[in-house]
Amino acid sequence: MNHLHSCNTGGAHADAAHPANRTDAAARAWGLPLAAPRWLRRLTDAFWRGVDALNPRTRLAIALFLVVAAPAGVLLHHLESQGRAVLPAVPGLPRALPLAVYDDIILAVALYLAGALVLCIPVAGLVCRFVLLRDIREINVFCLALREGRQPRPLALPNEQEDEHELLRLKRNLEWMAHLVASRERHLMARLEATDSRARHMEELAVRDPLTGLFNRRHFERRMAELTAEARLRPPFHLMLVDCDRFKAVNDTHGHAAGDELLRLLGDVIAEAVRAGTDTPCRIGGDEFGILFACPDENAVRAVAERIRHRFAQCQSHGCTLSIGIARYRPQGDGNADAACQLVPVTDAGNAACAGEGAPLAVQAMVARADGAVYAVKRRGGNGIAVR
Repeated sequence: MNHLHSCNTGGAHADAAHPANRTDAAARAWGLPLAAPRWLRRLTDAFWRGVDALNPRTRLAIALFLVVAAPAGVLLHHLESQGRAVLPAVPGLPRALPLAVYDDIILAVALYLAGALVLCIPVAGLVCRFVLLRDIREINVFCLALREGRQPRPLALPNEQEDEHELLRLKRNLEWMAHLVASRERHLMARLEATDSRARHMEELAVRDPLTGLFNRRHFERRMAELTAEARLRPPFHLMLVDCDRFKAVNDTHGHAAGDELLRLLGDVIAEAVRAGTDTPCRIGGDEFGILFACPDENAVRAVAERIRHRFAQCQSHGCTLSIGIARYRPQGDGNADAACQLVPVTDAGNAACAGEGAPLAVQAMVARADGAVYAVKRRGGNGIAVR
């Protein structure tokens, strides 16, 4: 059944697209009887297609020619062919005119015909501009503004009436269309802004540590890769690793809630000490924090470390301190970097996790040196800073 229905539907479309059916439709549109010969209907259809292809000015010029110039041309031909005009019987007017009057009539008709032929196109242009083209030009400007995404200038419209002409109705419809487009555009922009805001929020959540509000390890590794790539064009950067001393004792004695509060406090201290938008403070995991400084000055980085250490010691009462290690990135072409890479066990799980899987040897060496500096401070009892 479905196949049969599709076949019937296809046949209906084929019949509608057949040239003969199109001719019948054109004949009905132009008022020709369907009983007229098909060649006549096709000829009429071709004629009106040609008329539709003309611009309004040309159509009006042809119409003026047929109405104004053509009758004068027929009359002039008739007068010239008769030799002497014989006018219809009019009360009080002689049937035969004198030759001089007859010549004057022929001259007047000839001058009228010449003036009509000369002025036909200019008058058609003026009339078309006054009657039609001014409104069409206004509509085109309106539509062009819509096409370019600009807010069009409102059209000058009178109060709405029932018997308005088609151009005025077209202008009103365009005004409503522009209103709907602007309304939907505002709605779409609001939806896009909301979607963009949600996307930014989700992206922020993807790179933020939910406990401290600092960046997480994923962003830490990404930012380290960016700084490593930029190190060829700018001075090397610094890495600071921060480890909280006696944090496990706080967890075991006061519970995990107190430990989480301590980590949040340390995160706030770090966030306040670094430069927002330039330095990258991250929580690597547990009570370990890492900060990437896009700064070649080792003394400035050490000053930030001292500020973090003193501030953290003052704002908590658990007796916890910080062990901080600082290392500078050394490109692989540097002899010191090559020596460090030879001394660093690159298979160490902690260093590999901090540097990111597949990180360059220079990055792994830098992370290992910073981590070694942290443990050197811890071996001295903690609460200190070491630079390697």
